[in-house]
Amino acid sequence: MKVILSEKQYKLILEGIAFNDVYNQTYPKMFKIICMKYAKGDEDLAKDYCQIGYLHVSKNLDKFSGSGSLEGWVRRVLTNSIINEIRKRKIDTTSEFDFERTDIEDTKYSEEWMGGSITTNDIINAIDALPETYRRVVFLHYFEGKNFEEIGTMVGTPAATQRAYLFRAKKILKEKLGNLIDKYLKS
Repeated sequence: MKVILSEKQYKLILEGIAFNDVYNQTYPKMFKIICMKYAKGDEDLAKDYCQIGYLHVSKNLDKFSGSGSLEGWVRRVLTNSIINEIRKRKIDTTSEFDFERTDIEDTKYSEEWMGGSITTNDIINAIDALPETYRRVVFLHYFEGKNFEEIGTMVGTPAATQRAYLFRAKKILKEKLGNLIDKYLKS
């Protein structure tokens, strides 16, 4: 494969690349286009993202091969480092959510669809028995009031995935709580 380099790219490869030059050439554009996009308009967060991204650029500047534009390479490094940072900042999925409420007694609900026989502990136990991904979306959506886009951003998945998880969680809860209703109605 034959690679054709421009004179500018050839010079960069031979002389090396000074980080200060790269930073001064690319920062204003990358801040506006990449960092502000991922920070959703939050200027302080965008500055943090730029700082993190340009640290990666400075560490990996010697890996720039010279094929393609330097600006495109910087854009790719910044984007990848920002996405990794967003993933790091997502909620801790290894921790268990605590659904214990001290303001609710273990009373029986009298709603007709429940048959008046399911306690709050039954509901909490059913939620606790859900798989982690389902339990997380139930907690964040119903207890924290987050919408699917916010949840998706927090955990690094599309909002549609979170909607599907909630749908499946509700289906499982209906099955489990329905079995409890049947159990109580038979006794």
